[in-house]
Amino acid sequence: MWFNKKKKDTQQIVDEDLIKRIEPRGGITFKNEKHISTGNAYIACINIYEYPKVLKRHWLSKLCNKPNTIAIVDVDTENMEEVVKNINKSVSEQLSRIDQANSHSERRESQNRVKELDYLYNEISNYGEIMKALRIRIFVANRNLYLLQEQVDKIISKLEVDKFKAAVFLNETKYDFESMFESYKEQEEKPYTLPGQELTASAVAGGNPFHFSCLEDPYGLYLGQTPCGGSVLFDIFAKSDTRLYYNSLIIGVMRSGKSTLLKKQFLQRAILGDFVRAFDITGEFTELTNTLGGKIIACDGTNGIQNPFEILKSSESDNGSFARHISKLSTWYKFLVPEASVDQVTIFKNLLYGLYNKFNLLPDGEQKITELSAEYYPIMEDFYVYLKEQMDVIKNTTYDEIERQVKAHELLQLQQMERIFQDLISSYGHIFNGHTSFSNLKDVQIITYDMSKLKEMDERVFDAQLFNILSTCWDNCVTNGSIMKKLYESGKIKWEDIVHFLILIDESHRWLNVKKLYALNLISIYMREAPKFFGGIMMASQSIRDYVPDETSTIGVDELKKLFELTQYKFIFHQDSSALPLLDKIFENVLTYEQRNRIPRLMKGENILCISGDRNIEFKVYLSKEEERIFTGGV
Repeated sequence: MWFNKKKKDTQQIVDEDLIKRIEPRGGITFKNEKHISTGNAYIACINIYEYPKVLKRHWLSKLCNKPNTIAIVDVDTENMEEVVKNINKSVSEQLSRIDQANSHSERRESQNRVKELDYLYNEISNYGEIMKALRIRIFVANRNLYLLQEQVDKIISKLEVDKFKAAVFLNETKYDFESMFESYKEQEEKPYTLPGQELTASAVAGGNPFHFSCLEDPYGLYLGQTPCGGSVLFDIFAKSDTRLYYNSLIIGVMRSGKSTLLKKQFLQRAILGDFVRAFDITGEFTELTNTLGGKIIACDGTNGIQNPFEILKSSESDNGSFARHISKLSTWYKFLVPEASVDQVTIFKNLLYGLYNKFNLLPDGEQKITELSAEYYPIMEDFYVYLKEQMDVIKNTTYDEIERQVKAHELLQLQQMERIFQDLISSYGHIFNGHTSFSNLKDVQIITYDMSKLKEMDERVFDAQLFNILSTCWDNCVTNGSIMKKLYESGKIKWEDIVHFLILIDESHRWLNVKKLYALNLISIYMREAPKFFGGIMMASQSIRDYVPDETSTIGVDELKKLFELTQYKFIFHQDSSALPLLDKIFENVLTYEQRNRIPRLMKGENILCISGDRNIEFKVYLSKEEERIFTGGV
C-alpha cells in the first residue's frame, strides 16, 4: 500500500523584538582564532582540560570565583556500564605494563594506577559511586585587547600553580560562545568537541563553590538555605572564640515565619536529646509536643499547682539559692502589685525571712533547703496566716510615741498586703495556693507550658505565674547543668555528649519590656548565668516596638539594650519600615546599611541572622511536609 506523504513546510518563528534587546550592540564576529570581537569589547574563553590528582574541598571556587569573569560548568552523567568496561580494560593494560616494565619506576607507576582503578571500581560497585563528565570554561572580557591577553595569562598562570591545566582553544571561539546557551548533550553533537573530564560525583559535590555564604556548625542541623544556595546548619549551643553564650532573640510580624523557627528549634533540640521548655501562648505547640511524647502543663491550675514559695535550686549553693529565691519572690510580688512601694517590698522580704525561719528553712549549712519534698515548704495560706500573726503582734504590743508612728505605717502596709493575699487565695488559690503537684519535672525532657487560658486572666496574674514557671525551668536548668558540669570536668563525657537546656518564650514582650525593669533585671541574671549550666533562653516577639512602648524612659531603653546584648543570636524577620529607626537605636551598628533596608522586603521565612562578634547571614527557613503537618499555627 502506498501513502503519499506531504512534507509540511516548517517555518522558524523568531522573536525579533527579543533579539534586538539581547543581541550584542555593534555586532559580533568569531574570525579571530583566539578571541571574540564585539562592537565594544574583546572576549576570550579559557578551557580547563586537566584537573589535579587530589581535589581539595571547595576546589571549584578556584575556578568559579575569579574576579571579572564568568564561569560555565557543564555536567553530565556517564554511562556506568561503559565506565566499568573502561576500568577493566585499563586494569588489564596496566597489569600488562607491569609485566613488561623495564625499570622500577615504570613498574611502580603502573602499580599505583592499578590501585587507583581498583579503589574506583570498589566505590562504584559497593557504594554506588557515579561518574560525572565536566566541561569548565572561564570567559574573560576587556575593552583593550592587550589587557585582555594579560588578564588571560595571569589566570592561566594562577591555575597552573593550583595544578589545573588550561588553554584558549584556537578556532573554537564560536563553539565556546554558543556553549553558554547549550546543554552538555547539545555541545557533544558538534564536530571536534573534546570529551568532558571524568570525575566522581562525590568529587564534584565536594567542589561546591558557593561555600562563602553558609553556616556549617560541626553539630548543627539543617535550618534553611542562603540566597546563593548555601546550607545553614545551625547549632545554638556551638562554642567558639566568638560564640560564647546561647541566648537568642527572634522578632517578626505575624506569619513571617517566627513561630516556625521556634518550633524547628524545639524539634531539633528534642531530637538531639536536650531538655526543652516552651511557653506556649496560643496552643501552637500542642501537636508538636504530643508527637515528641512530651508533657503539657496548663498554667491556669487545671492540672496542678507550682508553689511559688518553694525554694528552688537556682545556684550552686543553698545560700545563693535562698538569696535568689527571696529576690525572685520580691519580683513576683511586684508583678502582682506594680504600685507597691519600696517600703512595702522591704516589709514583704522581712516577712519571708520570718516565715522560712518558722519552717526551719533558712540556709545554716546544716541541712539542705532545696530539692526537698513539696510538703516541706510553706504555701500562700501559710504566709497569709503568718502575716496576720505579725499584725496581731503589732496590735497587742505597747510602743512609745515615735515607735507608734513607725508601727502604724508598718501596720498600714501589712493591712494592704493582707487584702492582696486574701484576694489571691479566694480568686486564684487554684493557681498559687498549694504544694507543688508536679513531681520529678527535672527528669522530663520535653515540657510545654500552655498559657492560652492564663492569658485571659488579669495581666498581673499572668505575669506572676509566667515568672513563677520560669523560675521552675531555671531550677531544672541548674540541676541538669550541675550534673553535666561535673561529668564533663571529670572527663566522663565529651563536649558533644553534654545535654543542654533550652527555654523558649513566645510573645516574651508581654512581661519583658521597658515598663517592667524588675523583670528585665532578673531575666538578665538568668541569661548571664545560663552558659555556666549549658542552658540558653530564646525569646520571640512580633515587633521590636513591643519591647519599647512609646514615651519610655532612657533608663528602660538602656536596660533593654543590656538584655539584648546578652543574646548571641538575633533572628530578624520581616518588620515594617517604621520600626527601622528603633532597630537602629536598640541594635546599634549590628546591621549593615543594605541589610537594614532589606528587612521591610523580607518574604515569609526569610530572615537575617546576626551572630554577635561573628557575622550576619541571610537565609530562608526550610519547612518540610512533615514539619508543616505538626507545626500548627498561622497559615
